[in-house]
Amino acid sequence: MKNLYRMSGKCSRIGMTYIHIPVDFQNPTDGDFAQFCSAMEQLQEVPVHVHCIANYRVSAFFYRYRREVLGTDEAQARADMEQVWQPKGVWAAFVGR
Repeated sequence: MKNLYRMSGKCSRIGMTYIHIPVDFQNPTDGDFAQFCSAMEQLQEVPVHVHCIANYRVSAFFYRYRREVLGTDEAQARADMEQVWQPKGVWAAFVGR
């Protein structure tokens, strides 16, 4: 938790907003995705940087966001995600396979 506050402080000093959405890698949920969508909605007028340690969660979340919220063509959204990662197991279920 200490690192979270440190990151939040560093971001605010340079004019960025830091939003932490902890996602259990073994159990991504629709609630996690709803939090992500809410954050993206709040920030739609500013540049956004989304990250995770290996970019797997990010690619899965953006795939769903682009498909379900932005209306991006499913094949294009999937191709973009699969350049980074081809989800299996719980993540395949999360992205709707």
